[in-house]
Amino acid sequence: MTDLTRRGALAVLGALAGCGATNPLGADESIELDGAALRALAVADAPTIPHRLPVDIEQSHLAAAQGRAETLLDAVPATLSPAEIPNGAIRERVQGARDHAAESLEQARERTAPFERLDALGDARADARFAADAWRAIDEGLTRDDLSSAAAAIRDDRAALHDRWAYVGGDPVDATLVHAAIERRLDSAQANATLSDPHRYRSGNPLGVGEAGEELERARVAVDDAAHFYDRYTRALDDPTDLRARLQAAQEDLSDAFETEREAIEVADPDRPWEVADSDIEDTPAAEALQDLARPLRAEVGGNQFDEGVARPLLWVHGSLIDLRAFRALRDRVQSGETFAIESVDDVAAMRTAAIEALNAANENPGVPALTRETLANLSSRLRDPEATLSNAEGDVRAASLRYDTATYLTVMARARATPPESERVATALRSG
Repeated sequence: MTDLTRRGALAVLGALAGCGATNPLGADESIELDGAALRALAVADAPTIPHRLPVDIEQSHLAAAQGRAETLLDAVPATLSPAEIPNGAIRERVQGARDHAAESLEQARERTAPFERLDALGDARADARFAADAWRAIDEGLTRDDLSSAAAAIRDDRAALHDRWAYVGGDPVDATLVHAAIERRLDSAQANATLSDPHRYRSGNPLGVGEAGEELERARVAVDDAAHFYDRYTRALDDPTDLRARLQAAQEDLSDAFETEREAIEVADPDRPWEVADSDIEDTPAAEALQDLARPLRAEVGGNQFDEGVARPLLWVHGSLIDLRAFRALRDRVQSGETFAIESVDDVAAMRTAAIEALNAANENPGVPALTRETLANLSSRLRDPEATLSNAEGDVRAASLRYDTATYLTVMARARATPPESERVATALRSG
């Protein structure tokens, strides 16, 4: 291993580089790595942290969701013949949709965490509904107009839930997560229950009917799950308290703190805040990672993109504070001379190890705060793509082609390290209000 590569590996694992030399190898297309050695890195699985919600989801609700997916799937023949659908393109699309729905349902059955299983079942239901309604359009003459009463019923149910919904809770951190989940589903239901013109297919096409059915199924899933979350959460409260004002105040205070910290970060170019003065990191994993982490520094980014609600804006501030802290930490290391250049398999291994160790360290305590656990679940899912890249490596692999995957390891590492202190800050703001 060369001195530069050794410095890169050590810095990724926690030691700052001892010199400030810039990286001359970032864009070197000639370096190739052994595919078998890269595959060996992924033999040890990266951590999988499931998404959870502080709500006791009833088994009967999960069973009903699974039963609905199975009913929709069974409504479509397992194999569609030219006699049943003469148009080859449409037949291929409906068959593909059914096959994909069957795969989605099987994957949902394998999920052990109730919240993740419910989400996966919702996707399986939408996939199966597309196939079922497209098949009914062919087999029975179903039209988009025939779906109008179902769309109206979903809109009515959404309105009824929205009218009785209030930001009640016990612990304000748990309440934030629950109400953010409800906000997302109410927005999804509103967007998908309009029965507007199809986006992908003509309205008279059977596939256009399938598309409409898929959107309505997503809307129905969203309304029913949101109502279940709200009812189960509120029934478990010993002393329900209206927390809207507290969540709003915490969001405003934290947003002010975020703006102050954002303005305090000096950047070489406001239009390209991820660039580091006097550091040649172009085409390196460090450059890609800093560009990702610099999201909150871009002027057009803000927490006001939500039409209504106070929980999701609060989670947006939480994520933005994490990114600011992660950006500062990684940029400090780059300014110290590190570029995280890829010269060998050992360099890839070091970045991967650093990401996994950071996730495990943040998640090691069974009492990990809910905000931290939710962020770590998102971060662990980001490892899927780079892990797949390593698992599928064959022959000689250009080091430059791994730039984006190794940048993902860097951002996961930086965000995982930044998450616990920022989660604590948000929790303190919520609980002291």
